[in-house]
Amino acid sequence: MSFDIMKIGAELAKEHSMDHVQSKKEVEYKMSIKLLDILKRRGIVNDVEYDQIDELNRQSFSPALSKVYV
Repeated sequence: MSFDIMKIGAELAKEHSMDHVQSKKEVEYKMSIKLLDILKRRGIVNDVEYDQIDELNRQSFSPALSKVYV
């Protein structure tokens, strides 16, 4: 399965009236959540660690839609 990150970012930008930089941050944040979900499913991180890492990711990527993700 292959993803065109630029296409996904462009779609996000258009849908939510974001600039290119902000849409890139959104895509990066969503990718971090997908990876974090895998770590949780495999038992590598627990619920508390998941929440802590997610909070750090939201601070790092500053997604404009972060309130929607909570």
